Amino acid sequence: MTMKEAYDQLIDELKPILEAREAANVALIVFEDVFEWNRAQTNRSMTRTEQDELGQIKGRLLKGEPLQYVLGMADFYGLRFKVNQAVLIPRPETEELVYQILEQGKRYPWKTGLDIGTGSGCIPISLKNNRQDWELSGIDVSVEALAVAQENAALNEVEVVWNSLNILDRKAWASIPSYDFIVSNPPYIPDCEREIMTSSVIDFEPALALFVPDDDPFLFYRTILDLAIKKLNRGGALFFEVNEFNAEELLGLVPGGVFETVELIQDMQAKHRILYAQLSPI
Repeated sequence: MTMKEAYDQLIDELKPILEAREAANVALIVFEDVFEWNRAQTNRSMTRTEQDELGQIKGRLLKGEPLQYVLGMADFYGLRFKVNQAVLIPRPETEELVYQILEQGKRYPWKTGLDIGTGSGCIPISLKNNRQDWELSGIDVSVEALAVAQENAALNEVEVVWNSLNILDRKAWASIPSYDFIVSNPPYIPDCEREIMTSSVIDFEPALALFVPDDDPFLFYRTILDLAIKKLNRGGALFFEVNEFNAEELLGLVPGGVFETVELIQDMQAKHRILYAQLSPI
């Protein structure tokens, strides 16, 4: 069997679970990343080992496992990140969060930043890659996630300080120093919404990083807001990735008397996806 024949066959087998264009994109990524093949190599044959490896990949994809987990890698802000089921797959919305922090950072003399619930470490690693002068830290309650973040820092040749900490444990805040900015993409999906989410998310991505109690959807936002008030330096800023459906309600929780600037920032689809709040510099 040639690579081209196997590639076309994979597309056909993925079409029942993916749209035609997505099936083609997934197949192309598999063949380019795993087998270093491009469509110009029409006559290249597959070895038996390659066929076996493709069979394993195909089996996982057909069960609905996200491509990034199957390949163990994800692209984010121009970098490559290792991912497994201990961490969320980095998403384009979070790239916009990184962009906004870098843009605001051009205006202020920030030097230190903290990412809460860092997961794969994609936020602080991407920030550090663009601002070598910043000192960045990431915390997470999951030791498994922090292990992935440490690997990704080494992979992308940047230094980030990692710490295991449960942000909901307010007694643990004593160990957290002050920062010029704090960023978080915390869990914000109510448990009741599990039934409407895709199986690729429910079955494979870590629930710990996704869901909050139905009766307290702003649990992490409220907690991190309280932390930010205590731990941000004067003129410092807080950045949240937010749920577009309750962003306005969340905005109302930010104490205007404490933060000088508070705003919701729209993504490229004109959806409110980022909350930005900055303390007065005085």
